[in-house]
Amino acid sequence: MRMRILKIKNYTLPTHYTLPQSITVVLNDSITSFYSVKTQPTIASVDDLTATQGKLIHLRDGEVVLFKIKHSKYWQARFKLYTHKWTRFSTRLSNAEDAGRFACDRYDESRYRERLGFTPLVKRFEEMARICIEEMRRDLSVGSGKKIYTAYIAVIETYFIPFFRNHYLTSITSKHIAEFEAWRDNQMRRPPKSSTLLTFASAFQRIHHTAIAHGWVSDKLPMPKLNVRGVKSVVRPAFTQAEIEKIRERLKTWWQGKRDVTLQVRLILRDYFDVLIYTGMRHGTEAMNLCWKHIEWHYDGGVRYLRMWVSGKTGERWLIAKHECVEALKRRHKENADVSNIEFERLIAMKSPLKVFRYRNGIQPVDLNKIFTRLLREMGIEIGTNGVNRTLYSLRHTYATLELLAGTDIHTLARQMGTSVVMLERHYSKLTATMAAADLA
Repeated sequence: MRMRILKIKNYTLPTHYTLPQSITVVLNDSITSFYSVKTQPTIASVDDLTATQGKLIHLRDGEVVLFKIKHSKYWQARFKLYTHKWTRFSTRLSNAEDAGRFACDRYDESRYRERLGFTPLVKRFEEMARICIEEMRRDLSVGSGKKIYTAYIAVIETYFIPFFRNHYLTSITSKHIAEFEAWRDNQMRRPPKSSTLLTFASAFQRIHHTAIAHGWVSDKLPMPKLNVRGVKSVVRPAFTQAEIEKIRERLKTWWQGKRDVTLQVRLILRDYFDVLIYTGMRHGTEAMNLCWKHIEWHYDGGVRYLRMWVSGKTGERWLIAKHECVEALKRRHKENADVSNIEFERLIAMKSPLKVFRYRNGIQPVDLNKIFTRLLREMGIEIGTNGVNRTLYSLRHTYATLELLAGTDIHTLARQMGTSVVMLERHYSKLTATMAAADLA
């Protein structure tokens, strides 16, 4: 029986990894298919090519392959190393000859790095920084990260990545660091203090350690260091005992006549102020994360003490609150409608995960410093004796000053406040003579 051709159609099967194949499909009366496959010849050199979609370029005896993907004008490259795993990347070049040179250089460098035991490809600064951030956020989410990681992440995202984005860590020199520091200071619009510079230096070092851990750079590679000498920090001004009592009296009525959010935030500030001044805990990182489950009663020698568990930049610790702090917590207990129907003692015992300082809808205030500054300005005590503005953090300085003047042992105070004896001695050495007045007079 003679075969009658019904239809002849050509199909092209594009692929990123093999040569394109043209397939002719022949259909007869019985719908039987016959396939005729035609393949284009392999092109051996860049000179023989035009940048056509789907074509391959084999270089270095086939070890390096250039190809294009759909809807992209750039040549892609791939090669295998000793691990027998394909390494693929974009050359970001549209000219075939330039892309070939780039791919071969990358191949040679990767072979060399593999022999030294490093990962084949060097990542740009932004890639390494993003991975560093991801690891710190992961540690924070599971509770194993340090509070300072939040500051590192902010510094990396705001300053390091925008400036060093396309650099390689191995190519950053002291000249680049100097240019970065000048740019950063201009962005900040003020000379950074030494504590701020230490955060920058530690964040940069964190990226370096991440690169070493992943094998992207050698631990033998010398890295330029950032400057850590900044403007000398000014000691935060403290409040006197008389000023503390004056503020407390004002807070008792400052909320009256107000409504909604203004009413609630002033009531929160009233109790927040007392907790800070009666415990010495850090404003923000420690106080705002305080939950009811972090508060418990501690018994010693038949006396009951209020104990709080806090987590700050130096880690976790228990601290003892003064007895007067109980009244501030009872006021918070009454203000929070979702726990006010629970007896105070039972609330302490049931270990509720709810935050202590929050609005009635459960949301926490974004910033209490602004409202506190407004209060101090109304009272005319915003600026301390050294000409520096007072903030909520001044309450921690006040707590330390009053405790030292009261004769509290400096080692006990260091444990209570989550700091070191050296730090206390450095900032409060001026009180030494005053504390020993009875002996010196």
